[in-house]
Amino acid sequence: MVVAVVAWVCAGIGAADAVDVSRAVRAEQAWIEAGAYVMRVQGAIRDDDRLPLPAAVCEQLSDVDGVSGAFWATPRSDASSFAHVPGGRFSMVDVSPGVWAFLDVDVPPVPAVVVSEGLARRTGVADGSPVRVGESDVVTARTSFVAVLGNDLDGALLVPSGPRERADACFIRTDASHVEGVAELARAALGWEGTDAVVSPRLHGDEFTVDFSRAHEERELRWAWVAGGAFMAVIWALILWFRRGQTAIYATFGVTTARRVVLRVAEWSVLAGPGLLAGWALGCLVALALGADARSALTQTSVQAMAAVSMASALVVLVSVRPAGTLIDQLKDR
Repeated sequence: MVVAVVAWVCAGIGAADAVDVSRAVRAEQAWIEAGAYVMRVQGAIRDDDRLPLPAAVCEQLSDVDGVSGAFWATPRSDASSFAHVPGGRFSMVDVSPGVWAFLDVDVPPVPAVVVSEGLARRTGVADGSPVRVGESDVVTARTSFVAVLGNDLDGALLVPSGPRERADACFIRTDASHVEGVAELARAALGWEGTDAVVSPRLHGDEFTVDFSRAHEERELRWAWVAGGAFMAVIWALILWFRRGQTAIYATFGVTTARRVVLRVAEWSVLAGPGLLAGWALGCLVALALGADARSALTQTSVQAMAAVSMASALVVLVSVRPAGTLIDQLKDR
């Protein structure tokens, strides 16, 4: 019974935590890919007008430690269309050449525009195909996941342009360890006429409402091993209670508390060891069957099972230290 209890407890808490961690990891990855560490910087509002940003400074931010990409963007007042899509009208946005590195797209050797994947599907434009944008010369279409920049740019044509003095917005990509420092730098460096710029997280107020940077530490199943260890210790305590007559015999014939503790801990170890191994293996298999990734299945099942058995073992020692009466004491109690 002890072996079965230890095995099922370790398997249950290990598999449950592994599945929970795997889901959190996948959700965090989707959060990052959607633009978790992308910042959109705009000028502050003064006299009901939004101030511009220094375009050159925005481009230079790509060389800052912790910044993996930066480019400026300025919407055009005129719209355009693909020559092969009659009547189609699309907004156009001038961007700096840093957009290629930002979107992780190889710099094309010929003039090209960035077309979002959604717009490419709707219009039938394939990556690398030549297109005529409005009345301009034929350029190459490069498709990319533009939704990371926001809904207003997803569906627009991003046209890499030459240097300019002012820009409407600056997009910066960083990582978890540099996000605060980069935000402070961008706020001051991209200010205009002594007024700091406004830095907004790309996903602020979006569908991602969970702070994934703390999700792993704050998950509910993180302390499942405490409940599992306590449950196993209670089962062991009940077994000792039903075997209290045997314990009384030991006490009657002079077995000391220290020796009794060694005896009970040895019994527990012989039974808990196989249960731990069986529970670990079963927990990994169940976690994998429920969709957990291999790393989470191995890591979380191992951590939860070892922690639960360690806690139960500590409680077993405490239960074993409890004073035991002799046979005469047992007869008096009855």
